[in-house]
Parts: sequence; structure tokens; C-alpha cells
Amino acid sequence: MQPAGIRSANAARPTSLPDLNADLGLGGAVAEGSAERFLNRDGTFNVQRQHTGLQGVNLYGELLTVSWGRFFLLMALAYMLLNAGFAALYNALGSSALSEMPAPGLQRFLACFFFSVQTFGTIGFGHIYPRSVAADWVVTGEAFVGLLGVALATGILFARFSRPSHRMLFSESAVIAPYQGGQALMFRVMNGHRTQLIDLSAEVTFSHFEEIMVEGLPGAGAELRRVRRFYPLALERSRVTFFPTSWTIVHPILPDSPLWEQTGELLEADDAELLVVLRATDDASQQSIHARSSYKASEMVWNARFRPIHSKDNAGHLRVDVARLSHIERVTGKNAAP
Repeated sequence: MQPAGIRSANAARPTSLPDLNADLGLGGAVAEGSAERFLNRDGTFNVQRQHTGLQGVNLYGELLTVSWGRFFLLMALAYMLLNAGFAALYNALGSSALSEMPAPGLQRFLACFFFSVQTFGTIGFGHIYPRSVAADWVVTGEAFVGLLGVALATGILFARFSRPSHRMLFSESAVIAPYQGGQALMFRVMNGHRTQLIDLSAEVTFSHFEEIMVEGLPGAGAELRRVRRFYPLALERSRVTFFPTSWTIVHPILPDSPLWEQTGELLEADDAELLVVLRATDDASQQSIHARSSYKASEMVWNARFRPIHSKDNAGHLRVDVARLSHIERVTGKNAAP
């Protein structure tokens, strides 16, 4: 008797080890050893890199991808630290460095700090000014740093605004629904921005564990091993030119599909995951965007289909209800899976 999840065709045919590593770039250790999903629903990967050191820090990339709240917080922190550093220099030059210097202590440091802010921002109120050559040199250095800082902050801010962005919405669940006398795997996507997307393409990969016969070392013969395999799914339509409403992506479950004769229990036992990559062009900026997501076996609903999402108003204009993107209904009848 075969254990659950074994495919007899694969078990009868020994498979060489190099073929087992033909994944999506996740690596054999990640593919076979991970107990988590590969892709989170927001498209991020469940892989953490350790001991990269300072050389692994890409400050420009971090500033481009960090959230807006953290970005402004980092900019404010850098601004305060720069001014505090120059304030410490002015304070260290003594009471003769600047005019109207208070007595040593917190008041003097604050006076130096706010003078640094005026210099950094080229405000120049005029009631405090440098009175020594050393202070003039510090002011010169701060003015130069201020020019560079403003240029860098402006450049990063512009780069953040000009980055291609998207709000691709995925249905909360994928469904196994009746389709042309059989069944099909379906999930729904929608553009959550008011800008238009064109030339949208989809790539869907099915991943799960299989127990297959694998050729071992010379003389050791074949052995039964549980390995993760990746199968690109053939879609009813893999590309749409226009994307003004929503798109239900359909994979017909035919005899050559890896989902043929599968059940929800088998997919759960085999740790199945559906990996989705979407690519499109933003019509406003003409920039390419991409979105990723995934569905685990527990997020695939059997014998269900999506409810209608389109309607028309009194004037006959087509409307799409974003709130109904994930609404499904159960299906019964001869096409329902047992």
C-alpha cells in the first residue's frame, strides 16, 4: 500500500538529484527544510539572512523601502544628531567662539545647537555670529554639510516618490470551482489604485512534498525520499492587455495537472503552497511593477466559487465592488469534489 501523497508514476521512476534542486531560486535547503510558507500574503519572503555584517547594509535601498513613518523619523533623527554634533564643536571652542554665549552648561549648549540649526538651514537671524577663526571654519564645514544633506534628502525623497508602486489586491482564498464540466483552481486579483495597469501577466507555481524514488550513491541503489517539487501551472489565460476591473485567474484541473485527483487532505499533508507572481506596466508612469503572494493548502476552499463583483448603476456605468473581492459561495452538484 502506498503512503498518502505518493504518486505512483514518480515512485516508479528514479529521479537524479540535480533535478530535485530545480526550484524557483529558493535553494534545496529552504525548499525541503522550511516549515513555513515561502511567500507571505504581502509578498515578502520567509528567509532571514544572518551575519552579513556592515557590508550587507545598503543604506540607499533601506531608505527607499522603509515605511514613510520610519523614513521621516530617520531623517529627523539624522538632522538632530548633525546639529547636536556641530553644537558640541561650537561649545568646545569656548565662550569666545560665538557672540552672546551664555554661561557654561545646558543653556550654552542649547544656544550652540540653535545657532547650528540656523546655519544648517541658512536662516541666519543675525544676533549670534562666529567671533573666532576656528568658529568660522566650523561654520564653513557645517554649511558644506548642510548643502550635501539637503541635496541627499531631496534626492532620496524624489526617488521614493518616483518608485513604481502598486496596490494589487488578492482574494483571501483560492477556490476549487466547477469549470467547463470539470474543475479549476481560481483566485481573483484587482488593482487597488486609481491609476490604470496594462499588459498584466500572471505566473503561478504549485509546490508540495512528494515521496519519490531517488538515485543514491553508486552501489547504494534507489531510496524513497520526501522532497519538495515545483510545478508551473498552465493557466486558462496568463496575460491580459487591459486591467480596468478584476481578473479571475484560472487553472483548469486536467489529467496533466499536478492538482489532478488531489484532495484538501492530501494538500495539507504535502504542505502544498501556491506561489503567484504578477507583472504589469503602470499606464501613468510607464514603469514596470510586480506583485507576489501565495496560498497555502488551508487557504484553498474546495467546492466554492466567487460571487459576482460587477454591477451597473442607473446610467448603465459598470461598477466594481472592491469589498466583494473575496466573497465566495459553496457549490453543490455533480461537479463538486467528493
